[in-house]
Amino acid sequence: MKIIRAIVNSASYIFFIILAIAAFFSITANSSLLGNYKSYVIQSGSMENTIMTGDIILIKSMQQYNKYDVITFKEGGDRIVTHRIIQVNEGEAAKSDFITKGDANRSIDNDTVRQEQILGKVMFVVPKVGFLVAFAKSPFGLIILILIPSALLIIDRLIKMSQTT
Repeated sequence: MKIIRAIVNSASYIFFIILAIAAFFSITANSSLLGNYKSYVIQSGSMENTIMTGDIILIKSMQQYNKYDVITFKEGGDRIVTHRIIQVNEGEAAKSDFITKGDANRSIDNDTVRQEQILGKVMFVVPKVGFLVAFAKSPFGLIILILIPSALLIIDRLIKMSQTT
């Protein structure tokens, strides 16, 4: 009985840690709840092998961006893109335009990026956690991440109650 209880407890802790990570990144994804940092889930492979699909990036707004910085910017409308600056075109009054390209893309991006379009520079990458966030946001994922830990807690309580009687 002690072995079963240890297994149930271990599984409960693992699920709660996974749930906590998923909840944290679900709440902070595409938002600025982390102070000056924002987090985004990468949904395409244009930056692979540097940043992979399913990774979460933390970006920070900077005063200046340089060649080779990986930036996140708004491209035409509401589309958010994360690409590398490959050329800086110095403009008048300290305004620059940036030519960007995804590391996995063969050609540069069609449009230049203006300073005011840039949301921030990629400061940190959390590998593959974006898949967990996407799963947690799905109805099936929510059920799994709520029901399994709940069932484990109930089983644990039943085991404890059976040992006291």
